[in-house]
Amino acid sequence: MSAGSSAAALAALSVLDEGGTAFDAAITASAFLTVAMPMASGPGGDATAVLHPRGEGAPLALLGLGRAPLAAGPRAFEERGLDGVPRTGILSVTTPGLLDAWYAVHERFGTLPLARLLRPAARAAADGAVITGQFQRWTRDNLQVLEQPEFHEVYRRAGERESVGSRLPQPGLARLYDRAGRSGRAELRDWIAVLTGESSEHLGGLVRGEDVRATTARLVPALVGEVAGRRVAVPPAPTQGPLMLQNLLLYEALRAEGERTDSAAGVHLLAEAVHQTFGWRLDHLGDPDADGPPRPDPLDERTLAGLRRGIDPDKRSPCRYAGHYSHGDTTHFVIADGSGNAVTWVQSLGLGFGAGVGPAEAGLLLCNRLGRSTTLDPRHANQVRPGARPVNTIFPWTISEGPDVRWLGGTPGGDGQCQWNTQVAAALLFDDSTPLRALSGPRWTYFPGSDRIEAGRPEQLHVDETMPEETVAELVRRGHEVVRKASVGGVNRVVGGHGGALYGLDDGRQEGLTAAL
Repeated sequence: MSAGSSAAALAALSVLDEGGTAFDAAITASAFLTVAMPMASGPGGDATAVLHPRGEGAPLALLGLGRAPLAAGPRAFEERGLDGVPRTGILSVTTPGLLDAWYAVHERFGTLPLARLLRPAARAAADGAVITGQFQRWTRDNLQVLEQPEFHEVYRRAGERESVGSRLPQPGLARLYDRAGRSGRAELRDWIAVLTGESSEHLGGLVRGEDVRATTARLVPALVGEVAGRRVAVPPAPTQGPLMLQNLLLYEALRAEGERTDSAAGVHLLAEAVHQTFGWRLDHLGDPDADGPPRPDPLDERTLAGLRRGIDPDKRSPCRYAGHYSHGDTTHFVIADGSGNAVTWVQSLGLGFGAGVGPAEAGLLLCNRLGRSTTLDPRHANQVRPGARPVNTIFPWTISEGPDVRWLGGTPGGDGQCQWNTQVAAALLFDDSTPLRALSGPRWTYFPGSDRIEAGRPEQLHVDETMPEETVAELVRRGHEVVRKASVGGVNRVVGGHGGALYGLDDGRQEGLTAAL
C-alpha cells in the first residue's frame, strides 16, 4: 500500500487485515484521503482508477468524473457578461463524482459492509485529522479559494503555522460519511442532489438536482496499448490517459537502439513527444459520449504517424499550440492484496479546495473542473457542453507482463501526470530499470502543458537540480531553455509484483507512507 497520507495507508491496511480485498481497502483509503488532504481531494470531486481483479484477464477503468450542468452551454456564461468559464466559484463546478465511485466499486467488488469501509474517515472527520506540515502549507496556499464563511471557518486554523501537530475536525464530512454508510446509492444521491441544487441556486449557479442524479460512476474496459512487449493500461477519455500511451509509443518508434530515457537524447525525444500529444489533446480530446464531431482514435496508426512527423530528434520544435487559450489539488494511492487484486487510483478537486463552494452541511466542496478545463470557444475540442464530462488531467497506469500485472503507478500534478507517469513507465519499459531506479532519477517537466491554467507559460524545460551538467548542456544545445529547480514534480508511487511477492515504493517528494502487512 502506498498513499499520500500515513493515516490513510494504515486505515486501508486494517481493512486488508480483516480479510477485505484491495478494492475494499481502496474505498477506505479514498475516503480517508478526503479528510487527511481535504484541499487535494473531496467527495465532491473526481476519481479515476485502473483495477485488476483476480482471475480477470482484462483490466477495468473506473471513471468517477463529474459533468457540466445541463444549463451550462456557452450562452449561459455569455449572458452573464463572461468571456470564459470562471476558474473558481459556483459557475466553475462539475457534479460530484467521487461519492458515486465508491458505490460503483463496492457494488461490483465489495466484500465488507460500506459502513465499515467509511468508518475510519467518518471518525477522523469527527475527532479531527492530524494537521501535518504539508496539510498546513497546502491549506494556507489555497484558503483564498474558500468563498463561503462556513468552509473558511473550518479550515482557517489549519493554515496557521502553529496548527501543525493538532487536529482539525470536519463535522460536515463526518455527517456525510456517517449517512453514506447507512444509505443506499440512490438514497444518498437524492440527498446530495437536493443539497447541491439548493446551494447552487442560493449562489447563482447552474447546477440543479437532476444534474447530480444523472452523474454515475462507471467501470469500463481500460485503454490498453502494447509497448515494448508489455501491456500498458490507463483510463480512457475524457482523462488524459491516452496521452501517456501516445508518448510511450512515439518514443518506442523513434528512440535509437540502446538509448536510455534519462540521457539528453532520451529526455529530448520524450519532451518532443509530450509537446505533440498535448497539442493533439487540445485539438481532439473530449468526452466521447458528448455531442460533437467524431473524435479520432488516439492509438490509430494514422494518428501516431501524424504525431511522429512533428518530432525533430535533434532539436526542440517551437510549441505549436502556444496561445491556444486566451485566458496541490490531487492525490494518488496504489494498493494490492495477497489474493491477486490490485488497484491504482487518483482523485482530485480540480484545484486546491476545488471551486471553494458547495453544500457546507455535508462538508461537500465542489470540483472546479469546468473552470479549470473548458472554454467557450467553439473551435476547441473541450468547449463546455451541457452534461459533458470535461477533459480531466487525472489518471493512473499499470503495466502487465503475460497474464499478470507487473507494476501499478501514478502521481498527482495536473499536466505533470502525463509527463512524470511517462518518465517512470518509460524507464521500466525501455531501460530495464528497477522501480527504485525509475523513481530515483532526475525528473523533468515540459512547459506549457495543455491544461488551461498553464496558458501563457514560457516554453521551458524544468529539470531537477540533480540532472547531470552534461545532460543539461546537451539539452540547451538542442534548443531547450532549461530551468533547474530543487525538485520537479509530484510524488510517484509504484507497487509491483513478481514471483509471488509484492513490494511498494515512492520517490519521497511529498508526505505519505508506503507499507505492507
